Amino acid sequence: MKKYKHLLYVSLILFNLSVGREAFSQKQKLLNVGVARIDITPETPVRLTGYSNRDDPFTSIHHRLWAKALAFGNESKNYSILITVDLLGIPHKITEKVRDELAKEIGLSPANLSICASHTHSGPQIGNIVSHFHKPLSPDELADITLFAMGLVPKLKEVALEAIKVASPSMVSWGQGEVGFAINRRTSINPNGVTDHSLPLMRVRNEDGKDKAVLVSYACHAVTLGPKNNTVHGDWVGEAQLQIEANLEPGAIAMVAIGCGADQNSNPRMNTENPEMDLEYARNQGKSIADEVNRILSGETFTPLNHLPKAKLKYVELTFAEVPDPKKLAEDAKGSGRTSNYSQLLLSRMARSEDIPEKISYPIQVWDFGKELVMVFLAGEVVVDYSLRLKREIGADRLWVNSYANDMPCYIPSLRVLKEGGYEAETAMIGYEKPSKFTDDVEEIIMEGIYSLLPPKFKP
Repeated sequence: MKKYKHLLYVSLILFNLSVGREAFSQKQKLLNVGVARIDITPETPVRLTGYSNRDDPFTSIHHRLWAKALAFGNESKNYSILITVDLLGIPHKITEKVRDELAKEIGLSPANLSICASHTHSGPQIGNIVSHFHKPLSPDELADITLFAMGLVPKLKEVALEAIKVASPSMVSWGQGEVGFAINRRTSINPNGVTDHSLPLMRVRNEDGKDKAVLVSYACHAVTLGPKNNTVHGDWVGEAQLQIEANLEPGAIAMVAIGCGADQNSNPRMNTENPEMDLEYARNQGKSIADEVNRILSGETFTPLNHLPKAKLKYVELTFAEVPDPKKLAEDAKGSGRTSNYSQLLLSRMARSEDIPEKISYPIQVWDFGKELVMVFLAGEVVVDYSLRLKREIGADRLWVNSYANDMPCYIPSLRVLKEGGYEAETAMIGYEKPSKFTDDVEEIIMEGIYSLLPPKFKP
């Protein structure tokens, strides 16, 4: 009798394990996902961008720069492709050209491609902020920048198509951690400057459970290296990618996007007395990201994503507060530095009867992965208030916000930052050749645009 009880007990255990496996497989559906990478490091020295006082082309390459693509879906269910690039930003014309190429090749709709820049300040100039430099670019430098930008489009198309080519059934899930090296850099204006230290993470595994890709995002400028390090470098973002990949299975790819970090700096950073220390700072910050990724991957707090993203895209108009006075521009142009450079550029446009823009067309993109996650993509340098407000109103447990996505028009301040004034509100516009700060309705226009794209289940 004891023998039969033992057999019955073992049978019940096996049955429960079988039911558990079946329940897990039902909970975690397989989605078709592919990942690929391509080297986008400049082949010839060009001026690095992000700092206005770099006067010469780069002298060395410390990190290779990459574009990496994550492709969801298949021919019958439409592809959605997320590309990360190790660049300061991505001009809208490049994004549009890549969209056009993929539309011709595979019928991809504009909403289904998002390109997110790492905002490294040690990457090549590609036309984002030409007037940001103290010393104007020479004709040869302009030619080199043009050639690099022209070569970027076919590479981004290639990496997107390669990710589609290698797509296979995968388990996709997401979770969140926290990393603390970002600080609010506006403390001279707002002593209680806010931060967003969250580290959202998407994990893609094959059917055997091995990692194929990890995507994370953090709201922080990539400015650990200062201008005295005139070397091609991915900054803390590049270090994070290298160290995450070193911890994963061979062949797995790490991708890093940036959250609403326009008013957030890495800390420590930019050692002016000993610039070599910047490299160590970046390594340590990358390690803090990689260590948190390891902690998250080893836990059981992941939420399965069982739906391919549903993508939506719209443009809203953001208005500038004023148009500059030509006489004031003329006075500024007689000086030196980036203000003079900016004033010369605007004056020459006005002299050719070109219109100074009164507003910009601003892209907002939303990817809905089902009730478990919605991902918002915002263009430009977006301050942290936007992600914090969205998390308050929607819920931090089902929201992921990326900025520096699809376009790099300028800084995007909140109403609070506009009222405080300062760099992110006003003076940064010089580097982007924008005529003035925005009007006070900028935040509400963007928020209304986001909510108009969100599915009902995500609206407060």
